[in-house]
Amino acid sequence: MLDVNEIDFTNLSEVNNEELLKFYSVAYPNRYKIIYKHWNWLYRTSLTGLEPVVALYKKNIIGHAGLISTNLSYENKILRAIWFVDFYILSKYRNLGLGKILTKKWMELESCHLTFCNENSLRVFKKLGWVENNNFYKSCKLINPLKWIPLIQSIDNKFLNRLNIFKFFNEKNIVKNVRLLKLSDNKKILNDIFFSKRPSKNLNLEILRDYDWINWRIFQSPFIRNYYFASIENSLMIMSILKDGKKKKLNIIFTKYENEQHKTLLNRYVINWSIENNIDIIWLQLDNVDNKVLSNFYPKKFKLNFACNSHDISLNKNILKNLSNIDGLDSDIDIRNYDNKNSNFE
Repeated sequence: MLDVNEIDFTNLSEVNNEELLKFYSVAYPNRYKIIYKHWNWLYRTSLTGLEPVVALYKKNIIGHAGLISTNLSYENKILRAIWFVDFYILSKYRNLGLGKILTKKWMELESCHLTFCNENSLRVFKKLGWVENNNFYKSCKLINPLKWIPLIQSIDNKFLNRLNIFKFFNEKNIVKNVRLLKLSDNKKILNDIFFSKRPSKNLNLEILRDYDWINWRIFQSPFIRNYYFASIENSLMIMSILKDGKKKKLNIIFTKYENEQHKTLLNRYVINWSIENNIDIIWLQLDNVDNKVLSNFYPKKFKLNFACNSHDISLNKNILKNLSNIDGLDSDIDIRNYDNKNSNFE
């Protein structure tokens, strides 16, 4: 029987590298190489110095609670917050109360807490006083439905691309003045658009996307080779493109629209471009239930569980749950699309 008094909790950087790699290969078999090589970037340790919490029993890693540090802007103040990610307890140590203990240890690191989680974790968070927001979805549009029919998946991929019925009806020149560029070759253009027309003061609660944020999350990303962006004037969409077996996926991971017209034009352009360039499915990594325009483009929806908590006296958790500018580059929503096989990481 596990005695919780025998468990030690420590920072990720303090554990043995061989033990860490062994643990990650069990906990995250599809992503362990990525996490192991890039955990300092992934968990944004450069922002505040905070690291994931690791549970040790007899010097062996038995649990892990990851985090991603971020800054929030609210009423002209900067508040610190952490995303709850990559939580795992080895199977033989589950149902012993360790999960709740490890979560509480994690919560002591910072006063504002954010997460997208599964149903089991959501129940635990609610018992710890967290609140949820049910308005978030992940949405998609199938571009080549043939790739999802089991009986014909063995057919040559190029032949299936030519059979895509959408190509016969695609109005590829209908959207003007939009450009799509590879991000790694056009960092300055993206940077200029990203920071165009920034308001001098904003009292609303939002994730702070300053120069430090874009440098960390985009320009230093090990997945930058997979990133593209489409823009019209000062509106933009950032996307990642990667393969999953025979399927080619485009993930929309960040959007910034100046107006509703630009929102329509950019999404229409990306869909038309995807049809012409043999994309099989488009995923809008984060959607909001109130976004009627995008529902027309990406009709298939999958509910996401968003929960949060705040011990900061200047920010009530019921305000935090309505954080308005969460996007697909936040938390690990986009990062979980990559695995040891499909990743073109640096």
